[in-house]
Amino acid sequence: MNGLFITFEGCDGLGKSKQAKLLRSELEARGHKVFATKEPGSGTSNGAGSPLGAVVRESVFHLASSGRTLPPGAQQLYLLLDHIDNVSRFEPYLRDGFTVVCDRYSDSAFSYAAVYNPPTPAPIVELWQQFFGPIPDITVLLVAKGELVYDEAYDVVEDIGWALNRARVRLDEEAGKQQGKGWNDPEAQRLIQSTYLILLGNQPRTVLIPVEEDDSEVIVHEHIMAGIDQWFAKQKAAASNHSTLPERRSFSSLPVPA
Repeated sequence: MNGLFITFEGCDGLGKSKQAKLLRSELEARGHKVFATKEPGSGTSNGAGSPLGAVVRESVFHLASSGRTLPPGAQQLYLLLDHIDNVSRFEPYLRDGFTVVCDRYSDSAFSYAAVYNPPTPAPIVELWQQFFGPIPDITVLLVAKGELVYDEAYDVVEDIGWALNRARVRLDEEAGKQQGKGWNDPEAQRLIQSTYLILLGNQPRTVLIPVEEDDSEVIVHEHIMAGIDQWFAKQKAAASNHSTLPERRSFSSLPVPA
């Protein structure tokens, strides 16, 4: 595949969707042909990602309000269906040389699996590994930063509750996005973030961007562009030195949280 594949990851409330849009505009200004997508999809045939997104969001996020339940792993299967369809839609653009920017991707499935109760069954995790899809060239991982505070259960922890509070008060088309999710507490968010760091922190494709509560969207965008430009510089240096770059399309199983 000849295109460039960039994904955004991170816990809730850090502005991934907004930053993905800002990156798209920046790359288009630089001459890239950009295809933007997201997981789960927007739920409309002309929106980002799979049109299955509406069914997925209703089934996965709004169970409590409807009084319905799903057996262990079923929620992840809904998300996997959306993911497989999304991959089938953006892969042709990668082959045609587009830059694909995806708001959340397979890495989310492994990081959020840490907070499912009961845990995601091993066969479902293996299916996610099997259908992981193209390995991103760049994964922008937004990491919430906060003050150290005392917690009775965990002694001293980093207070990243501000990000979750921000997610709960989304407006306009984002309103209500947090309703019904099973990870609406700071402890779950810290676990999600720590799992992301375990899985992605040391991978060459990861551009790690710390985000503090007072950081503006512009500041975060500037940090993201600096990290991506550094990634481009490394690729250029490696090519000029005739180094053999790793094959990004071959997938080896990620470590999966217990």
